[in-house]
Amino acid sequence: MSAIQAQFTREGYDRLKAELEELRSQRVTIREEIKEARELGDLKENAGYHAAKEQQGIMEARISSLESRLEDAIVVENPSYDSVMLGVPVTVQMVGVPAPKIYTIVSSEELEYVENAASEASAIGQALLGKKVGDKVEINGPKGVVGLEILKIG
Repeated sequence: MSAIQAQFTREGYDRLKAELEELRSQRVTIREEIKEARELGDLKENAGYHAAKEQQGIMEARISSLESRLEDAIVVENPSYDSVMLGVPVTVQMVGVPAPKIYTIVSSEELEYVENAASEASAIGQALLGKKVGDKVEINGPKGVVGLEILKIG
C-alpha cells in the first residue's frame, strides 16, 4: 500500500488501468526480443540485447509505478456539484480579466488528457478544491497574487 492514496477521475483511472494492462501484455514480447538477441552471441557487443534490456527496464519501472498508484486509488465519482471536486469543470472569474476561465481539477497523471486541466497539486487546484460557488480565493502566481471568484461548478 502506498503512503498517499491517489485520487483519480473515473476516466483517468480507467485510462491508467488500460495502460497498465497493455504494458503487462508487452512483457512477453520484450522477453522474446531479449532471448533472440542473447542467442546472437557476445553480449558485450550486442546492441539489440542492450536496447531490449533498457526497454524492459523502462517498461517495468512504469508498470511498478502504475501498480503502486492504482492499488489503493480512490476513484472520485461526483453525483452532486455543490463544491469543487476532481474531474468537475469549474468556471472562475479572475480579477481584472474580462472573460471567465474554466478549469478541471485532475490528478497529475491526467493533465495531458484533460483540456483546460489544473493539477490538484498546483496552486490553482489547491485553492479551488472544496470551495463553493461565490467563494473567492487568492493564488500566489509568478506575477503576484491573483484573485479568483467561483462562478459555476459543473
